[in-house]
Amino acid sequence: MPINTKHIAAFEENSFFHVYCRAVGNEKLFTNDENRIYFLNKYAAFTNGYLKTYAYCLLDNHVHWLVKCCSHAELVLHLKSFEKTDLKKHQQKFLDGIISFEVALEFQFKDFFITYSLAFNKKYKRKGGLFINPFKRIKVNSDEHFTQLFIYIHANPLKHKILKNFQLYKWSSYQSIISNAPTLVMRSKVLDWFGSRDLFIKMHKEMSKQYFENSYSIE
Repeated sequence: MPINTKHIAAFEENSFFHVYCRAVGNEKLFTNDENRIYFLNKYAAFTNGYLKTYAYCLLDNHVHWLVKCCSHAELVLHLKSFEKTDLKKHQQKFLDGIISFEVALEFQFKDFFITYSLAFNKKYKRKGGLFINPFKRIKVNSDEHFTQLFIYIHANPLKHKILKNFQLYKWSSYQSIISNAPTLVMRSKVLDWFGSRDLFIKMHKEMSKQYFENSYSIE
């Protein structure tokens, strides 16, 4: 079944996107916390210099992110900070103007997925692809959409009936945002958007009920 083209939007500099990846078939992306920690560490390494993360949620067979792409100039500066011999072919092609900003980010995500898949397959003596290709990315089209995505992403454990109190879920950015612990997400910008930590919590409680008790869908 073909994927709707709006689900594979072109990455644009300085723009927000809802990025979503899923395991093939009935496979799982994670079987334990060690997998999840490895996944997040690799994600941080591969996306550094390419984008900023505002929210995420890891489920057993899929992952959601809310991200903001860096600017074209920022990515150029980031890649020029490396020795030329350390650059991957697609990174050098971007610097040479052969591939676009959109393609550069897509390649980086794919490299991340491949790296995790290879490690996962080796650990569990598995073969073949692990992620559905292409992965989804939907451009955030309004302030309302932006706000909704935080609740949708953080409350995904409630949607999938993993636990009723999604605020206690360990593998989303919700706890990172309301705490003072080190985090890869843009905590201060997120809280500024909602107005305060208390308003962030309040809106999540109220809007999660509206969305998931009434089977409301957000992309």
